[in-house]
Amino acid sequence: MAYLFKSLQQIMDIFDSKNELWATEISEIIGKSNVIVHKYLKELVKIWKLKKIWAWPRTKYAIIFDKNEEIKKKNNNTQDNTLNIGFSDKKLLDEIFLKFSAQWKILKWFDGIKKWCEERNLDPEIKIKSYFDIYNHILKLQDNCGLIDAKKAFWKDFEKVYLDEIYYADQYKRMDFGRWKLAEITFYWKQSQNKQLISQSIDEIIYKIECLVWKQKYDSIAIVPWSIDRKNQLLKMLKNRLKTLNLPFVNIIKYYPNWIAIPQKTLKTREQRLQNARDTIFVDDKNIENYNKILLIDDFVWSWSTLNETAKKLKQLWVKKIDWLAFVWNLNLSYDIISEI
Repeated sequence: MAYLFKSLQQIMDIFDSKNELWATEISEIIGKSNVIVHKYLKELVKIWKLKKIWAWPRTKYAIIFDKNEEIKKKNNNTQDNTLNIGFSDKKLLDEIFLKFSAQWKILKWFDGIKKWCEERNLDPEIKIKSYFDIYNHILKLQDNCGLIDAKKAFWKDFEKVYLDEIYYADQYKRMDFGRWKLAEITFYWKQSQNKQLISQSIDEIIYKIECLVWKQKYDSIAIVPWSIDRKNQLLKMLKNRLKTLNLPFVNIIKYYPNWIAIPQKTLKTREQRLQNARDTIFVDDKNIENYNKILLIDDFVWSWSTLNETAKKLKQLWVKKIDWLAFVWNLNLSYDIISEI
């Protein structure tokens, strides 16, 4: 393709020393199609006039003032052989590492964990080894569906437990690495209500749910009702994905007197949370007598009280077995509230 200098310069002229622009923004400013703009951007990157910057959910572009310095940076970033990390470990990191930076840039794969270490002045070899140590420890706790059994921890806090089996898919925080992949994606879905993040979160867990349903032979599924009504709701989208299992969904509703929603996470004491769950969650299903084994599903666990109280109401309706699965939980949370959301 022949590149017109006038068009290349037209794109360069809209940049200053600070701004970073999406391709669509550039297209709107100069009045050319996205296809043409992308071709010109590719050429400007090639001749070291612009650089790509990964910013969720796609690439931005910024101007380069010092070509030699930028080339030096790129060469430094591509020297992976300076780290004593094998191919299989790099491949595994590509699957399990994902973080959002403070600037909402996504850090993922092997390059992501290196960048994460650089931002904190940490030795990447040491931290990657530590990351794998924690990962392998958690792996030993997982069953053949990739889930962690939390039943023993749950029993410590209740005189009467109405749930039979208790599972979760990802640890909320793991040592100094904080949230891991599923927890990170699910947390930022709560912050942004981004549909793409919701889909990624569900993709991370859907096969684990299918495995558990097949293994335990549930005859129905119950989605724990959410407290806050959001434009894009993860549990609602999950319900649509789970319809392929051809299982009925138990109708559980959350009712608020005076229509004022009081999320469990805002309540400070165990008794307050128990009372809130007791007075707001109800089973409203005329087919409930046909269900013997129910799987309850939640995303983040703010309070065990909601889960146990929901299971209690189902058991009072003669359901024999009620198991629970959460996307994200932390065995060390006890009754402390996750205050970040």
